[in-house]
Amino acid sequence: MQKNIKLFCLCAVSAIVGAGATYIFLAPPATSVYLIGAVTVTDPERLPQYQAIAGPLAAETGGYVPLAFGAPEMLEGAPPTSGWYFVERYDSQERLLEFIRSPGFNEAKTLRDEVAEVHFMMVIDAYD
Repeated sequence: MQKNIKLFCLCAVSAIVGAGATYIFLAPPATSVYLIGAVTVTDPERLPQYQAIAGPLAAETGGYVPLAFGAPEMLEGAPPTSGWYFVERYDSQERLLEFIRSPGFNEAKTLRDEVAEVHFMMVIDAYD
C-alpha cells in the first residue's frame, strides 16, 4: 500500500512540475566529486617540484584520480582564466577536503604560489 502511495505521489509531482522532477526523485545518490582547476604557470622550471609533492599528497586521500589536463578548446564564450585546466575525481567531498585541508598540502601551496597562479572549483553532487 505504501509503495502505491509513493508511486502516486511521484507521478503527481511529475505531472505538476514536469518530467525533470522524475529525474530528481529517481537519480542515484552522488558518489564522486570533481575538482576543476585552472593553472597559469609562472615558473615552469620549478613547477615539477610542486607536482612531485602535491600529487602523492592527493593520492594519500585514497580517492584522487586525475582525469584530464590541457589547454581548453572553448566552445562558447571566453575562458574564465588563462592557462591550463585540469579535472580530478575524488570518491567524496570529504576525501577532497581532506587533501585540500591537509598540513602537507598547505605547505606545498607555499611553493605552488611561487610557481603558478591556480583557481580551484569543486563540483559536488556529480553522478557516475
